[in-house]
Amino acid sequence: MAFTLARAVGQAGKYATVFTSSDLELRFLECGLQRFQPPPRSGSQRYAKTELIASTLGGAVKAVGKDTDVAKGLMEFITLVAERCDDDQFNRLREATRSAGYDLRRTDGQARILPLDEPHVPLGELVSALEEDFQRLGMTVAHNHYRQAVDSLTDGRHEAANGQLRSMFEEVVAHLAVQQGFSRTSQGAGGRAISFLIDQGYLPADDGGLYIRGLWKIVQTNGSHPGTSPVGEAHFRTHALTTAARYLIDRFAPSA
Repeated sequence: MAFTLARAVGQAGKYATVFTSSDLELRFLECGLQRFQPPPRSGSQRYAKTELIASTLGGAVKAVGKDTDVAKGLMEFITLVAERCDDDQFNRLREATRSAGYDLRRTDGQARILPLDEPHVPLGELVSALEEDFQRLGMTVAHNHYRQAVDSLTDGRHEAANGQLRSMFEEVVAHLAVQQGFSRTSQGAGGRAISFLIDQGYLPADDGGLYIRGLWKIVQTNGSHPGTSPVGEAHFRTHALTTAARYLIDRFAPSA
C-alpha cells in the first residue's frame, strides 16, 4: 500500500521545531525512527534541529515501502507533534492528513489519527462519539476493544480490527443486557444476551432485534484470521458495528 502521508509528515516536521534537539531524539526513539537519524558528528558539535528533522523524516519516508513499522512510526510522530501545535498549526496539519485519507483528531490534549471515509461525515467523528459514550457509561472493556479495533484499522491490520470489533460488540450487548436483568456467568455471552433482550421484549424482533441478531451472525465470520478480511469488509464492519453500538446505547442508556 502506497504511503500517502508524506505531506503530513513534512508539515509535522515543520512544526516539530517546538521541541528541543534532545526532545526530538527522544520522540524519534519513542516512534522507532531513531535508526534514520544522521550519524553523530565528530566532537561535541550537534546537528541543527531543522537538519536533524529533515534527515530523519526524509530517510524514514523513503524506507516505508520496505518496512511497514516505519509508516506506523511516522503516524505516531505526527500525533506527537499535533499535541504540541497551536490551533492554527493543528488545523493545517489536520488538513494534510485528511488529504491523505485520514482524520487527525485531538481530544483533551491527546491526538490520534483515525480513518476517514466520506468527507462530509468522517468516520473519525463517529468513532469519537462512540468513545465518549463508552467513557460516559464506564464501559471500559468495550472502550479498550474499540480503540484497538480502530488503531488496527488505521494501521491496515484488518483481521485484528475485525476481531476487536466483534469483542467490542459482544461487550456492549452483554453490558446493556445485564442492566435489564440478564445473568452473565462468564465473559462473552453475546448471543445469549441478544436472545434475552429479544425474548424479554426489551429489543423486539421487529424493532431492532433482528437487526442486532443479524449483525451478530455476520461478525462470527472472517474474524482475526490472516487473509480473511479485505479492507472493504473491515471498513463496513467498523461502520456497521459503530452505528449499531450507538443505536443500542441510545435505546438503553441515552444521555441526559
